[in-house]
Amino acid sequence: MLRWQQAQGKRHALDGLPPRPGESFETLCGQVVEVVRADIPELGGQWFAWTCRECDAVWRRRENIPQFVS
Repeated sequence: MLRWQQAQGKRHALDGLPPRPGESFETLCGQVVEVVRADIPELGGQWFAWTCRECDAVWRRRENIPQFVS
């Protein structure tokens, strides 16, 4: 299942279960990032990071959604 998760200053996409604080995951764009407590809104964090454009492009290809053009 594709989902979005904030980590290391960006909103990244991942395929699988949501990580917990202290866990790392591989993003759709190929980065390995770690989640901290401030990245989890349910734990008091805020959803404020910009979306990773590379993850967004992979997500759109997988879901057959037109690519974002800025």
